[in-house]
Amino acid sequence: DRSDFDVHGALQDDKVDALLKTLEQQESAQRKGHFALFNCLVLGHTKYKGVQRVYCNPFPSKMFYGSHRMDLVMIRPPGIDNGAFVVSPDTVWYARVLLLFSASAMTDTGSKSFDCALVSTVETSDDPENGNYLY
Repeated sequence: DRSDFDVHGALQDDKVDALLKTLEQQESAQRKGHFALFNCLVLGHTKYKGVQRVYCNPFPSKMFYGSHRMDLVMIRPPGIDNGAFVVSPDTVWYARVLLLFSASAMTDTGSKSFDCALVSTVETSDDPENGNYLY
């Protein structure tokens, strides 16, 4: 049970500032900036076949089959030792994907790209107003 974990205190201002200072500019077909937006994140596993796709289309001018799809994801809470995590409805956090973006940062070993997801606050799994997505 990670209900006592302070997700908002996980990153302090000085650590966020240090991270932002390492970001590098990226070029796209039209612009240059620190972040590149995309609408589909493909997740796979080195041991198992197949992939899973997470979609996010939050912008009014960009529809995905007629909707602004923002998928729901399960997140492994921080602070759990490797090998100690067992997936169940009570051990994961639920969040809606609000934005998918990539960034490039200078690390101790050189430049590294990151695919990232900005997610909503934790949502419940059995809320009728939110779709009862587990039932």
